[in-house]
Amino acid sequence: MFLILISLTLFQGCSADEGIRIGTPVNRTEISFEMEIKDAESIEALRMIIKEAREIEEPKDFDRKPDTFFTLERRKEGISEMWFYVFYQEDGSSILYNDGANSYFTLSKQETNELRDIIDQ
Repeated sequence: MFLILISLTLFQGCSADEGIRIGTPVNRTEISFEMEIKDAESIEALRMIIKEAREIEEPKDFDRKPDTFFTLERRKEGISEMWFYVFYQEDGSSILYNDGANSYFTLSKQETNELRDIIDQ
């Protein structure tokens, strides 16, 4: 019984109605979606990575095309909980951009590797 309660607590908020959609940016307004992840463990890991992301000022001379895009959707509620364009950096870190909030965030090399493990499955 105790193990069941722990399992339910760990995956609280995750359900089949949630999914991570991953795609390639075609241009500033169009994404070509190629994959969806419905694994509860991956969804929670993604939430934790984004929670740890540090907000930064808009990078100077930052006009290149994003490497990938992801969104975490809660279909039952009809919303996207989060969505980010991802720009991988030469040093192994990454910059995330949320166009809805016009906000930039950075992930360390380790956090970027964890993100890649999730969205590059």
